[in-house]
Order: sequence, then structure tokens, then C-alpha cells
Amino acid sequence: MVLKDWRSLQLLCLLEAISLLPCAEALLCYEATASAFRAVSLHNWKWLLLRSMVCNQREGCEETIVFIETGTRKGILSFKGCSSAFSYPPQITYLVSPPGVSIASYSRVCRSYLCNNLTNLEPFVRLKASQPISTLPSGKSCPTCVGKHDEECLPSFVTTENCPFSASTCHSSTLQFQAGNLNTTFLIMGCARESRKLLSDFQHIGSIRVTEVINILDKSSAVGAGHCSRGPSWSALLCLLRLFRH
Repeated sequence: MVLKDWRSLQLLCLLEAISLLPCAEALLCYEATASAFRAVSLHNWKWLLLRSMVCNQREGCEETIVFIETGTRKGILSFKGCSSAFSYPPQITYLVSPPGVSIASYSRVCRSYLCNNLTNLEPFVRLKASQPISTLPSGKSCPTCVGKHDEECLPSFVTTENCPFSASTCHSSTLQFQAGNLNTTFLIMGCARESRKLLSDFQHIGSIRVTEVINILDKSSAVGAGHCSRGPSWSALLCLLRLFRH
């Protein structure tokens, strides 16, 4: 009986000691979003980190960056903030590999003071340098742009660019990226390997929620599709408007 009471007393002491332990301090992380489609360059991108946020207990700091390239056009979408995901080291990979439209992502979750502090695109510079360059042309060209429908992808800003041999299908889709204060809907057009959703296998990139809708080809106008890339620039843009519904 004495032994049982002693064990009960030990358990009570242990529970009291645990209750007196200081709670884990909430983590401080950088908070930022970015959405850029004009004058994007891998070598001159600089992210000014001016804001921070206090996370809930057990949350870590996340930074996720998506780099999009179609023809000569480039786009950047990114999120920094708190995340309930387990920590993981930096992951850099192509979600859609070149040639043609390519989408690469960099993501990590860490748990130290202001650790989500990447301010440049060096991971993408190294990733791109590791890829072979495809120079064999296909003889086909496609309307090309990446950006918002009413800004960077207005008909007057859309260009027609030659496709590589292994990516000669014209693609057009509308994507929405959502995470924290990031909520961006944009259009991507260009040469692709096949006619399908680019990110059909990815509902999330880090904490960024991805939604994609294919812009349907107007079959009634498809007969003249081959003529679009050969006429004057304004004729090509008029053909573009007939070919794709947004």
C-alpha cells in the first residue's frame, strides 16, 4: 500500500513539474508575398524583407517561390509566412521541365528566428544551369505570354515565338495561386509538350494552393490556326483572340 501511494505521489510531482515548464516561445518569421511578370530577371531579383509575424506555437517559417518561363517571358510568384508543416530542407525542382513552358519551385520550412530569409533567385540560376539547352526548332510558333489578362497578357503585349521540336503544342491556361495574402490569377501561353493542364499533379506548391483551368480552343476558328503565326503582328493578335477563350 505504501509503495502504491509513493508511486502516485511521484506521478503527481511529475505532472506538476511539467505544468510549470515554460511554454515554447512562438517563432518570428518574415511575412511577404510577391507577384511579378514584368522585367523579371534571374540575376537582378531582390526581395526586400520589411515585415515579420509571430507564428502560433509549433508553427515554422515557410518560403515558397515559383519561377515561370515561357519563351522569353518570365514570372515570379512567392509566399513567406508561418506554416504548420513539418520542417524540411530547401527543395528546388522543375514541376514542368523545359523545353517550352517551364515551371520551377523552391520551398522550405524551418524553425529558427527569421530563417525564411532568401532574397534572390540563385537557386533557380543553378537549377537552370543544370538543364540541357534545346535548340532544335519545330517550324511551329505559338502565342506567348505570362501575366494578368488585363495587363501583361493584353493582345498588344502577346508575342508569337518559335517552338522547340519537343514542345510544339500551343498551350493556354489560367492559373490561380493562393496563400495568405497572395491571391493572383494569371494567364500563361506558349509552347508545351502536350495539350493538358501544366500543374494537374500539383494542388499545392508548399502552402500555395493551385487552381488551373485550360482555355478551350475554339474549334470553329481552328481552321485558320496555321495562318495566325505567319501574318502581320496585328493579324496574329486578332487570330489569337479568336483561338482562345479566357
